[in-house]
Amino acid sequence: VDYVCWLGGHFTDSSDRRALFAAGMKHIELHERALLSTLLDGNANATGLRRLVGVSVFLDHDDLTRRDLILGIGFDRVDFTQAVVEYARRGVTVYERVATSIYSKRMLESFGLTGAVRVSPIHCHSVADMERFLHITREIATESIIH
Repeated sequence: VDYVCWLGGHFTDSSDRRALFAAGMKHIELHERALLSTLLDGNANATGLRRLVGVSVFLDHDDLTRRDLILGIGFDRVDFTQAVVEYARRGVTVYERVATSIYSKRMLESFGLTGAVRVSPIHCHSVADMERFLHITREIATESIIH
């Protein structure tokens, strides 16, 4: 709460704790939406997930105001478990969600998926972090095509 109020103080002149918190939450939401946009559509420095060859974005939706900063992705030529290993080798933490897991089964099956790589950045990440992730994702997808 204190952090969010501190952040909100950068965007409002109010000293009211509720107003500070509301301003902080609004700007966290805007920052997360910008990160999500970078992940999905890329920027001048990195190709977004939607355009990466060999990568699929699951349950994609154009209206970013209706999305959280959580993505499910898959690779054409890398299974979910191996993709998580490849990310870890490169210093990136993502999570495997597979239908054989009792924790993921119902959710995945309800969406018609057998699995996904769960990507869940948070508001303390930067655009540079997203660009690095996109470069690594492209690398994993490209290596799978070459081999």
